[in-house]
Amino acid sequence: MPSSAAPSADETRHAAARDSLPSRTEDGHATGGAEDPHRPPPHALPSRLDDEARGASATLPRRLDAALVKLCPGRRRQELRAAIGEGRVSVDGLSDGLLPTTTVRPFCRIALDGIIVHERRAYYVLLNKPAGVVSATRDAAAVCAVDILARSGQPTDSSTQAADLVAWRGELCIAGRLDRWTTGLLLLTNDGRFARRVTDGGGSVEKEYRVATRLPIDDLGAAVAAFAGGLYLPDNQRTCRPAKLSQVAGVAGEGADRTYLVTLCEGKRHQVKCMVNAVSGGANRVVALHRSRVGGLVLDEAALPAGAWRLLTEEEVRRLDGAPTAAEERRGGTAAGAA
Repeated sequence: MPSSAAPSADETRHAAARDSLPSRTEDGHATGGAEDPHRPPPHALPSRLDDEARGASATLPRRLDAALVKLCPGRRRQELRAAIGEGRVSVDGLSDGLLPTTTVRPFCRIALDGIIVHERRAYYVLLNKPAGVVSATRDAAAVCAVDILARSGQPTDSSTQAADLVAWRGELCIAGRLDRWTTGLLLLTNDGRFARRVTDGGGSVEKEYRVATRLPIDDLGAAVAAFAGGLYLPDNQRTCRPAKLSQVAGVAGEGADRTYLVTLCEGKRHQVKCMVNAVSGGANRVVALHRSRVGGLVLDEAALPAGAWRLLTEEEVRRLDGAPTAAEERRGGTAAGAA
């Protein structure tokens, strides 16, 4: 019988990592040794790819047989295909009807002979970003948003899922960055498709900012019309999508006449600052910027103070993703979009 091909360096490393931990069965029991429930499984160690390339979709083949080949180093494709046909492979607990060509989702649980070989969970995090924190996953010179998850900003819930996230934080990416000194609502996820949807989404996901300017905006009516008409930004040499500008009502004290709400359907670099600069002919500038809403998700600062974070609910994820919520499905309605 011909010998199988020698495993690659990646396969050898993953196999060694897997052997160093006890295996788990589908009912969650360890097959040997004491398992650390918060340690990421070795077959899905966080990647070292750039933010845009992160996420499970970049690490797991779409076909079930190809996924098993990657997850089970040393096992031949023919052997694994036979296991699928014999019902020894399950995906999310189901084995009936599986084929080698079955498409597997990035976030799923795959088991072979009752032993979990792949389990990935999608994480969706809402962080109230403090000033001075960088919207990045790593930075040698500054505190990153991801650092907050394991440092001062403890989760508002003590669920196992939230605890697991701390171990998995290395694979998260930012879904819509904020400047270092901009505060407020920041989303982090390991779901690249969701991040792209929220960041752009064809202009269907609104982002709302509370803006303080150095001077009152002259001729507010003209500025509102300019925002609504698609403002050209000389700094970026681009024309913005239509946006909304309004003065915040009911603000008392110093700066009341210099506080505004800006609503965008995109996220160009320094966009709000450039827009204020453009409508003032360079005479005015933003002195404070705070993101308060993304789509239908509003930052509740009483429940989530600066530096705190929580996981999004399933309903919040579905609404941001443009899918019908459970309530809408019960009514037989269709999703109207997150914005």
